[in-house]
Amino acid sequence: MYHIVGVTPEAETLEIAFGPKRPVETFRYGKEEQRRVYDRLNANGRDSNVDFVMLGCPHAAIEQLREAARLLDGKKVSGNCALWIFTSRAVKSQAREEGLLATLANSGAVLLTDTCSAFAQALPPGTKVAALDSAKQVHYLPAILGIQAWFGSTTDCINAALTGRWMGERP
Repeated sequence: MYHIVGVTPEAETLEIAFGPKRPVETFRYGKEEQRRVYDRLNANGRDSNVDFVMLGCPHAAIEQLREAARLLDGKKVSGNCALWIFTSRAVKSQAREEGLLATLANSGAVLLTDTCSAFAQALPPGTKVAALDSAKQVHYLPAILGIQAWFGSTTDCINAALTGRWMGERP
């Protein structure tokens, strides 16, 4: 378990995060460390032609679905690419109530619940290269399903879905 003070809900302050206990170890994570991790996560990606984009593993929260809908509104997923977004049934229901499902569907995105590509070992037929917003999936999908994978932000991934090309920004 880790806490990021001011970010993790249980870690408003260091004192709240740990109570009477002291951290076992403290890690410093700056730009240099971020660059190394990003490079490692993207080491498997070679082909910039993306045919599958997967968002939401762990399952997308409602805020992430709102962001995806905003980025996709009035646009269409490339005919050479599939966009799958994974969430829970409860969040999907909330997204339906907010009108997000229609925006996502109109763009060509597919919303799936209660699973993920790695767990289900499911990809669109012919998938060779994926763009993912999940470090976990960048590790598992290539290992389990033998594809290339790019890691980036939700914006990077949505852009890949719209263009069929990886142009992700490096931190």
